[in-house]
Amino acid sequence: MGFTLCSAMAHRPRPHNQDWRPGQDDGDDWPVDQGRPLGLRLLALVGALAFVMLGISSLLPVLQRQQQPPSLPTQPPTAVS
Repeated sequence: MGFTLCSAMAHRPRPHNQDWRPGQDDGDDWPVDQGRPLGLRLLALVGALAFVMLGISSLLPVLQRQQQPPSLPTQPPTAVS
């Protein structure tokens, strides 16, 4: 193949940012990540907690002690007349 990493990176699509103009870039600023909105953070937290609770509930039967079945009585019950 005739492509190298440099030529592939040079032809990659770039996002269109209307605030950026070709003489404005001073080169020493990193893009600032604004993070996720609060609603999406809460939704991710609820999903993570549900996943953990599902894992715990699936492990509980394995971790519990096996209950022994009740022993059968040795003498039959006497009839009351």
